Amino acid sequence: MRPSGVPAAIVLAMLAISIGVPTAATALTIRGAVVKGDEKRPVAGQTVQLHVVRGNEELKGSTAATNPAGEYQFDGLKADPALSYYVSTEYENAFYTEGPLAQDQGPTVTHDFVVYDVGRDISAVQVKNHHIIIERQPDGLHVTEILIFENRGRTAFLGTGPDHAENAGARIGLPASINGFQQGMGGDPQTTHVRGRELSSERPIPPGVRPFSFSYRIPLSGRVDLSHRLYFPTASFVVLLDDPKLKLESKALEYGGMRDQGGKQYAVYSGATFGVGQEIQIRIGGAGFWSNPKVYPWLIAPFAIVGALWIAARRGRRVRAAVRAGRAEAPSEAVATGVPAEQRQAAPPRPAAALPLTQPQGGGTSDADFRKAYLFLIASLDEGLERGEFSRETHALIRQNLKRRLQALLAEESASGVR
Repeated sequence: MRPSGVPAAIVLAMLAISIGVPTAATALTIRGAVVKGDEKRPVAGQTVQLHVVRGNEELKGSTAATNPAGEYQFDGLKADPALSYYVSTEYENAFYTEGPLAQDQGPTVTHDFVVYDVGRDISAVQVKNHHIIIERQPDGLHVTEILIFENRGRTAFLGTGPDHAENAGARIGLPASINGFQQGMGGDPQTTHVRGRELSSERPIPPGVRPFSFSYRIPLSGRVDLSHRLYFPTASFVVLLDDPKLKLESKALEYGGMRDQGGKQYAVYSGATFGVGQEIQIRIGGAGFWSNPKVYPWLIAPFAIVGALWIAARRGRRVRAAVRAGRAEAPSEAVATGVPAEQRQAAPPRPAAALPLTQPQGGGTSDADFRKAYLFLIASLDEGLERGEFSRETHALIRQNLKRRLQALLAEESASGVR
């Protein structure tokens, strides 16, 4: 008996799922073309690589070569929000990378590469605008930098990298001690490198105007160094600062008043016409440890605990003294009033004053009270860090102080044989 069409379709669908073949609902195609220059001439035989990334792990990708029309295509991909797709190609030792590509534009994603002949003539390249936006947050200064590159030549610029062993397009000297670097427009993590204070990109700077942006954090300190070294002629250099309590010092920049941007007020500092290799010295004051008011309760807390426990100890000694006095007073009163001995023995004892249930033996307070208090403070401090109330550096400083006091207390307990 011949099976009907519906069961056969179900069997085929289940088979496709079992062997991992993308169905029509989940299939994705990435295609595009590689063209050269402003004339958009097709580049045949050009290798294009597909990179597949899940989280921080790069999975197995694939490679395709362009046809005579300069076109490439990757079929049978899985449309999965957990996967990110990147495409890249290398032309004349210059890397071109794009991604992650959007997967919400239908079953086909299109991206074209425009490649250029590469030159090393820096005279046609400049930074039209270099903007630095500084926003103060509990964990440090959040810095966003936006550079607008202009290449007036007909070839893409690719110069020498920091170690002279690799090529570099965009390049800049960053401040020291930056954290959490993230690439923005005009670059990607695969081709942008930060080594010490040096940032460099393997991407060339193509003809025309192109943005290049990135962000990072700087820990709070009494005097933040935000100096930059320039590797391209820079027409305009602007710093925007969102906290009026912070003071920027720089001989190369002038204060230009306040500016409203995105609903926030920023202090503006700017300068113009800087040369290649010039170092712009920038210092920011007022962002130190003591400028964060949330740290003061943690500095006062250990002394407050000692004072509270000392008061509790004195109060406990007074209560015990009163109880002892009350117990001694009953027999003496009976003798003074002439009560016979047999009646004094039959008289019910006077009830003693109640003592606190948590009273430690041998004293109104003990080292255990101090130990519990310090452990509670350390736990609360860790929770404050998770809520972003202060920076990791501030957290580490206060936690180390509390931990040192706790270790000293434990050492005294060990020496006295009490635990």
